[in-house]
Amino acid sequence: MNDVSTWMAERELLRLSKQGNAEAARGLMHLLIKPAHALAWRILRNQDAAEEVVQEAVFQLWRSAEQFEGQSSIRTYFNKIVMRECHAFIRHNRSHEDIDMLDSADEVMSDFQIDLRLHQEIIHQALESLSSKQRMALVLWAFHDMTAVDIGQVMELKKNAVDQLLWRAKNALREKLTER
Repeated sequence: MNDVSTWMAERELLRLSKQGNAEAARGLMHLLIKPAHALAWRILRNQDAAEEVVQEAVFQLWRSAEQFEGQSSIRTYFNKIVMRECHAFIRHNRSHEDIDMLDSADEVMSDFQIDLRLHQEIIHQALESLSSKQRMALVLWAFHDMTAVDIGQVMELKKNAVDQLLWRAKNALREKLTER
């Protein structure tokens, strides 16, 4: 299926969902929820926060469905909502808990697992040091294989601005990781 027909099918799912068609709503949620949750988790690094953000994003999608003009895919539109909600969550909860902290009570871990978790923690801390916009752009690029154009649509930025944002984020991340 090409992009245009995919976008049309997604729009139809949204339209039918808004009319109360439960099967269309399930299909739309199946299409959107898992990738959105993965995106939110990678940005927030907290399961509960990611679920909360995605729930709010679904609510926002239903409320704004009439404004959706179909200039992008529904996934891009929904990711834009998720990103906005992640940004709001970060702004309001600067001190959210890190779920990747080592559990000191777990003495069964092998040396390799401990080393791996420490490396993940170092990377996570480096990501946390980035601005929320840099972190969001980097997550979309690195974990969701989005291009600068796609990221621009989600973050409502021009391609040049995304390129600069990614460049700064990569450099800042490189600096943080080489400090250690």
